[in-house]
Amino acid sequence: MSPRYLFTAVVLLALGFASIASAQRPGRGARPTGDSSVSDPELLGLHKEFVSKAEKLAAEYERKKNLDGAREVYESMTRLIPEYEAAQLGLKRILNAQSTQDRKVVEVQANRDWQDTQIILVKGNPVHIEAKGTWFVVNETDANGLVIPKEIDPKNNKIKLGTLIGMIVSQPDVSKLKPFPIGNGTDFIAPETGRLVLRMFDVEPRDNKGSMSVLVQSTFGRP
Repeated sequence: MSPRYLFTAVVLLALGFASIASAQRPGRGARPTGDSSVSDPELLGLHKEFVSKAEKLAAEYERKKNLDGAREVYESMTRLIPEYEAAQLGLKRILNAQSTQDRKVVEVQANRDWQDTQIILVKGNPVHIEAKGTWFVVNETDANGLVIPKEIDPKNNKIKLGTLIGMIVSQPDVSKLKPFPIGNGTDFIAPETGRLVLRMFDVEPRDNKGSMSVLVQSTFGRP
């Protein structure tokens, strides 16, 4: 049996026995498995056994650079015992490692439409983006003004013309995808898996000038 399947079995047993132990004690209502006030010796023993095995498995995954596996273990530990500091620190360490495992710097031109970074973001992985540089926004219009095209309208009136925006292309029909603001930088958890594309937020980019140097850090997917 693989370590991951073994771990899943341990989690299910821990949760199952915890529920049974609570239910079999007359006069006691079922308590959350992560409740630090649990005093039942059998339940506490089960918690300790689970934590001991889970920590060893997480350490093994970290040693083998299996960040996804280690993250899954730490997340399960924090669900069972939310206040367990070692699990919280372990999860934080893994998320930080995932956000910096891969990095790429791309140049985004002001006078071009959506530009493919060739970076595949993976759903659930933390992403860090930084942008440096300057560009010039040029708009020529008559008295009727400019209409923001629906395909790039982020539905956010706080976003100014010239803002660096991005989009995760996860399907062929990009008209159904929603751009998101990046600005000088942002951190987020990728909501879906897809290729990252970037551009300046503008109605007509061809008359703009300049570029942005954009650093993207995460654990990238593979083509």
